[in-house]
Amino acid sequence: MHISTLFFGELDVQQSEVFTFTQGVPGFESLTQFILVQPEGSAPFSYIQSIQNGDLSFLVVDPFLFFKEYDILLPDNLQEELKIDKPEDVLVWSVVTVNSDFTKCTMNLLAPIIWNVKEKLAKQIILHDSEYNVKHEIVLSEAAQVEG
Repeated sequence: MHISTLFFGELDVQQSEVFTFTQGVPGFESLTQFILVQPEGSAPFSYIQSIQNGDLSFLVVDPFLFFKEYDILLPDNLQEELKIDKPEDVLVWSVVTVNSDFTKCTMNLLAPIIWNVKEKLAKQIILHDSEYNVKHEIVLSEAAQVEG
């Protein structure tokens, strides 16, 4: 299928690339179908792009790259909902907010996106009773700033 996006232009999407948010994305509950876009030179950042609304994408990153001590426990009902059998089938993403000064980005550790790559199912969850918040500053090393 072909989709037109705000940031990436025209994309040719294979059905095998599409993953489903089981309850939509918070704030956009009717949008359930997304793809992962990883433009050249954007590592370690990626984008979750809606295939239903080409204007909607979220900048995401693996939170463990910046916060090695980040620790979350996935409830049994979430593992059932996302059909998670093995930890290696799971990716965790955090939504990134970019400020006018790119070196002052923040990531949302309170509401990670849990993605079962094997089953192509995802859900953004809220970690209740957590020390994490929605704006953890990302400290980019000088090397990452030069590469990015």
